Amino acid sequence: MGWLGLLSTWTFVVLGDSWDTITRNWNPNGMRIIHQQDFWFVFGMTVLWLSVVIPWFTIREVKVDVEIPSPKVVIMRFERGMQQGLLARISRSSVMEYHAFGIISEGRHAKYHYLICGVQGDFTRGLVERPLERIWTRQLKFAGVSNTSTLYKRGIRVCTGTGLGAALSTCLQSPDWYLIWIGSDQEKTFGPTISGLIHNNLGPERVTLWDSKQRGGRPDVMKLIKETYISWGAEVVFITSNFQGNKEMMEGCKQAGIPAFGTLWDF
Repeated sequence: MGWLGLLSTWTFVVLGDSWDTITRNWNPNGMRIIHQQDFWFVFGMTVLWLSVVIPWFTIREVKVDVEIPSPKVVIMRFERGMQQGLLARISRSSVMEYHAFGIISEGRHAKYHYLICGVQGDFTRGLVERPLERIWTRQLKFAGVSNTSTLYKRGIRVCTGTGLGAALSTCLQSPDWYLIWIGSDQEKTFGPTISGLIHNNLGPERVTLWDSKQRGGRPDVMKLIKETYISWGAEVVFITSNFQGNKEMMEGCKQAGIPAFGTLWDF
């Protein structure tokens, strides 16, 4: 219906602007048509429509390697590297039920990129019960909030649990970003692939891994953020967490006068 509606609107505008109401004759003059207000209105509609439609032309079924380090998490590995801050959309079907996940990659030069999928809904649970060898994805990737990290000289990337999927690439690809990751039994839950990416690329001077199971509970997150913000000389803090964690950290940063961006939950 969208295609037909847009085509009908273009037909109405072109025919309407080609009819001279004074002489009551057809005057299909291109210059006259493009000077009409409704022409540019429909042109704007078309550009907006194309921005939605074009990604559907980039759908491909690609090879995927699935790693299940624990019942809580699925790690998906795809070929080719990616720039930081991008989101991937994947589906079992070419046209139905696409799900977005943050992309982890060491850079465009890398051989692979990865997705961390937390086992929560039917889709991710199905990845555990029926692992795939091929999956549908949109080759055109969209930027997430992390993509704006290049606007800052130094920053801190705070995440909890599977929020690492949206955060890790920024720290892997820029030596000016510090990672704070809070989770339970991290190495066992997320497996050797993710642990290897962290330990092989991030030195101890720019990463804090807080394993709440080993340390006996969650940290004083705001104390940790404040201390790191000062010692690292950061300009901004990016936060990826659940609703409660995001709220606490965002409000804490606001009170402390620390510039911060967090997950949007009011939709």
